[in-house]
Amino acid sequence: MEGQDPLHIDPDLFDSGAGREHSPTQMRAIAEELKSYLGGMTGPGSAEGYTNGSVNGILDHCQLSEAQIGTWHDASAFSRTVGANSGGKKFAQVYKEFVDAYKDVIAAVEASAANHGAGDKANEGKG
Repeated sequence: MEGQDPLHIDPDLFDSGAGREHSPTQMRAIAEELKSYLGGMTGPGSAEGYTNGSVNGILDHCQLSEAQIGTWHDASAFSRTVGANSGGKKFAQVYKEFVDAYKDVIAAVEASAANHGAGDKANEGKG
C-alpha cells in the first residue's frame, strides 16, 4: 500500500474481468499493516518526554483545569467547558471509540480473509 495513491480506485473494481481478484494473503497483509499502527493509538501517553497520539496521551496531557486556565469567572467557566471533566475527557472518549472501530475493521478484514481462504479450499482445493 505504501507509495500507492490512497484514493486510487481500481478501474476493474466492479468488473468481473481479469482485474477482479481476491487474495486472502493480501487481506491478511492489509490487516497486519493496519495492526502496525495500533501502538500509536493505544500505547502509553508519552515516551522519553514526548507525547504521542494515543488515547492515553490525550488523557495524560489534555485534561486542563482551573490551575492551567485561571480562576477568574470567565476562565473558570471555560475550564468547565474544556477541562478534565468535559472537553478533554470527551475528546478522549470519542478517540477511544474510533480506536475500537479501527480494531473492528481489522477483525473484519481478518474474518473476510479466513472466509475467502476457506472458500478457496472448499471450492478449488487450494490450501
